[in-house]
Amino acid sequence: MFLERLELTDFRNYVAFDRVFERNRVILLGDNAQGKTNLLEAIGALATAASPFAAREADLVRWGQAQAIVRSVVRKEAGQVGVDLLFRPAGRRAVKVNGLHQKRIADLLGTVSAVVFSREDLELVSGAPALRRGYLDWLLLQLQPVYHEELQRYARVLAQRNHALRAISDGRSAISALDLWDPALAGTGASLHRRRGAAIEALAPLARGWHARIAGSEEDLAIAYGPGVAGPDWEEALRAALADSRAREIGRGQTLVGPHRDDLAIALDGREAKAFSSTGQKRTIALALKLAELDLLRRTTGEAPILLLDDVLAELDVTRQNRLLEAIGTDTQTFVTSTHLSDFSADWIAQAEIYEVRAGRIDRAEVG
Repeated sequence: MFLERLELTDFRNYVAFDRVFERNRVILLGDNAQGKTNLLEAIGALATAASPFAAREADLVRWGQAQAIVRSVVRKEAGQVGVDLLFRPAGRRAVKVNGLHQKRIADLLGTVSAVVFSREDLELVSGAPALRRGYLDWLLLQLQPVYHEELQRYARVLAQRNHALRAISDGRSAISALDLWDPALAGTGASLHRRRGAAIEALAPLARGWHARIAGSEEDLAIAYGPGVAGPDWEEALRAALADSRAREIGRGQTLVGPHRDDLAIALDGREAKAFSSTGQKRTIALALKLAELDLLRRTTGEAPILLLDDVLAELDVTRQNRLLEAIGTDTQTFVTSTHLSDFSADWIAQAEIYEVRAGRIDRAEVG
């Protein structure tokens, strides 16, 4: 998979941007807050029609403008595909593939694949569970487009159940209202549970292999799905857990068990990595998880996804920098942001397109 052309109009700090890319390695140099990350954000959005960084679509639209547009041409083994996205401050997205309007976001998913690796992802092990759920959801959205609709259905039921809990707490509704929402939550959550479990089962051996290669040691990495509820009949187990936690949930006005509370169990040599691993070990695990994500997408789709590395090299020591760049290989189109060219080997520099980014403008860098 190769991004041949990217065009932006009023996206973040880019008034107008149009660039044709020719190489598999692209280095974006510049100081902070100049627009390097914004370019990666636009490329990442091609995969899911949503920003990999921002929670609000309004943040993608340049200040004072009515909309932001991302246009692209991506070369795949089957031929070229054009993906166009339109974002509005009110959140009404529009998506076109090869000029045809897509009624559902699910119809876009799988067209372009991308793996995004940012500084925040270096905290995959030590960060909050939401970070690991986001990692897993981004992967599944690209692997199985139907996951998007299942995730949305679950979110709607969860919001309605939380509304019912608050109404019960305020005396505006009877507890019996939960007799409707408990089975609905368990039913919509069951598909998420199955897909997440299967994805981790496929991902875990890949991450283990990458970890051994990057760490260069005998440490054994184990990754497992960590649902808050377990049992041979997961749906029934969740319904029982919801019944047991009703009093606490009514008091807090929110659902405390379910897939929205899931996590990944990550262990190194049989010990919980979050609690017992060093900072360097945790970052090595994060690298392994991201490379496993890339590997799984490649094996499943038959094409290497576009890889986006946002300011991660500066956070790694030289050994991990080199091992990451070596692991990427030459068949993966990779966009890397950095403030210094010294983060890269001479081989990488020789094979890369290098650009300088300043205040929403991008120019070819002079490397002598």
